[in-house]
Amino acid sequence: MQINLLETKLCRMHMTINDVKNIFKSIRKHNRKAIDVPAELEVDGRKVSCVAYDVSLSGVRLKVGEPIKENSQVIVKIRDKLNQVAKVVWSAEGFVGLNFNDNPKIVKSGLGTLAINLN
Repeated sequence: MQINLLETKLCRMHMTINDVKNIFKSIRKHNRKAIDVPAELEVDGRKVSCVAYDVSLSGVRLKVGEPIKENSQVIVKIRDKLNQVAKVVWSAEGFVGLNFNDNPKIVKSGLGTLAINLN
């Protein structure tokens, strides 16, 4: 319940990427791992190239070249292994934060070696 309220507030505010990072750092369920890996989003049937900058078992932060609306349902692909449906929970300064819809065990399997040390 608290996260949904926070998501709603975040959608209404204009924040920097550092603001978003600091807020979500305090409420994360899973640890994050810094990465720099090419990725692809499918948004409304369009493919958007992007770069994954950090990942957890519950979501990923991506650098994107075009605006992606908050609350959009997307499919994120990383390394031809991960192919996850996710929700855009924030967008700021060319970055988006996604929450995966699947169980963390399924996500961990899809991440392969990227999931090492993630819990």
